[in-house]
Amino acid sequence: MHVTMPLTLVTELTKEIMSTLRTVRIRTAAFLLASLASVVLGSVLQSQLNLVAISAIGPAITWQQRIDTTLHDLIHFSPLFALVVLLTFALALPCAHFVARYQKRQFASWCMVAGAVGLWVAYQVLNNLAPMPTLIAATRGGIGTLIMLLPGILGGYVYARLTRSIHKITRSQSARKKASSSASEQGTPHA
Repeated sequence: MHVTMPLTLVTELTKEIMSTLRTVRIRTAAFLLASLASVVLGSVLQSQLNLVAISAIGPAITWQQRIDTTLHDLIHFSPLFALVVLLTFALALPCAHFVARYQKRQFASWCMVAGAVGLWVAYQVLNNLAPMPTLIAATRGGIGTLIMLLPGILGGYVYARLTRSIHKITRSQSARKKASSSASEQGTPHA
């Protein structure tokens, strides 16, 4: 009796730890993929908004120049924007999880709102701390700032969809394993 009780406790504790690790891995993967989607979209949008502003004051910009500038910004602007997005999402997405505990059916919406609001706050902080007029030129005006919130909305959506989809897959796999082990313990064949 003394041996089975601690063994049961260890087994349950192990299951709980494995479940927690699985959740952390799922959320981390979703977080990184959502951040990547946000960074790519943000870099492309920032490039195009800046090119629109440049073309408004003078020279026409060819498609080749747009492509070259976008690729240049994907290489050189993305690391800075990635830092902004990663820090923003690290603060904003847990807030979405907290709110979603009470509003379960609106998880994707809360993640999208958290991503957009988080980026808006980040832009305001960066623009007030930067030595130049704005750190991210596309956020100088209201329209540019609104457009630059789209990466936060996309990232929140991607995070929510991936988190929920992967959880459903792992839950169904766990249920199948549990059913399979129950069937084998009882000596009945399983499908």
